[in-house]
Formats: sequence, C-alpha cells, structure tokens
Amino acid sequence: MTPSHGQASRRHFLRTAAAAAPIPALGALAPAAHAESGADGFPARSAEGRQWIGEWPAHLKEAAVHAMPVAVEWARRARWPFGAVLLDAGSGAVVAGARNTTDLSGDDTAHAETGLLREAAAAGRHLPGYAVVSTAEPCAMCAGALLWAGVRAVAYGTSVARLISYGVPQIDLSFTEITRRSLLSRPAVGRDVCSELTDPLYRDLTR
Repeated sequence: MTPSHGQASRRHFLRTAAAAAPIPALGALAPAAHAESGADGFPARSAEGRQWIGEWPAHLKEAAVHAMPVAVEWARRARWPFGAVLLDAGSGAVVAGARNTTDLSGDDTAHAETGLLREAAAAGRHLPGYAVVSTAEPCAMCAGALLWAGVRAVAYGTSVARLISYGVPQIDLSFTEITRRSLLSRPAVGRDVCSELTDPLYRDLTR
C-alpha cells in the first residue's frame, strides 16, 4: 500500500523531532508500526486516536509528540525497554531522560518514571512546572509517584491493557483511574501518544 501524504508527513515530522531533540543522538529510530494493522486484536491507532484529557496547551501537546521519539531512544538502552523524559511545560524543551534500570540495580522500583523523578528532585526542579512523557502507561507505583510529585501533565504511548495483551506483567489498573481517585495532584493526561512508535518495543518482549 502506498503511504498517504498525511502518513508520509507524520513520519517526516517524527524523524525531524528526534533529530532536533536536545540530548545526544542515541541511534536511529525503528520503523513506525503501521497504524492500520490492528494485528494484536486492538483497534489500530493513529494521530487522530490520541486522547488529551485536562489542560493541554497546543505548544505542550506538540512538545509531547516531539519528545516521544526521545523517550523511545531511552527505552532502547534498557533491558526492559521503558523510557521517559521530562519536559519544561513552558518552553516544551526536554530537560532530562531516564530508562528502566531494574536489571542493573537490583531495585525493582527503578522504573523509568521513578528514575526521572529522582533525577529531577536531585536537580531541584519544581515539578508542577514540568510534564512527563513515557513510552508506556505508568504502572500503579509510578502513577503514585507522579501524583505525589505533582507533575503538571503525563503523556504515554502504550497502554497497560496493551502491555498485558503482549504478556508483559502489569498491575491491571489504568493511570486515569488512579488519578480520578487522587486527593493530591491531578495532572493532564495524554493517552496513545505516538503509540505506533512505542508498541513495537513491547509486542515481542516476552517471546
């Protein structure tokens, strides 16, 4: 099938975003999964399938989309390919990144999001002024950490439900459900953001 002009433009946009990201190059991005495939039994997703819940200024949405390929590169450096980056909510710049290091540290809490939050705290960052972009929906542990930290917004690619369908062990609880029950902060949430880039990280992970 010949890619449409819109598909080609989106791929060009993602490649350009990765090249412009303010961290050292970490290697070429893997080819985007075809959004129309739906081979895993879930509905196929596209840019139109993203969901933005809460307050997402246009520049911050765009920054989250630009940042996801960078998070994917962080994920690719990990045995368990989960990555996350921190965005300045005002400028949209990527200011930090982290990956899952559970296999290296022996610390089962060393997920990408918790590592990112620890790095941000060590740098003295006031997290209500920042957004987190993660390759996968935060687990219940990371969700709690993000809410306690008070981040302004969280965007993720692959959902917990999809991770479970791929055989990746998870606590079957969505981030949005946890935020609804929160008496702490309630960040804006971006769901299925660039999942055509993140799903391939997990599809064959346990095979």
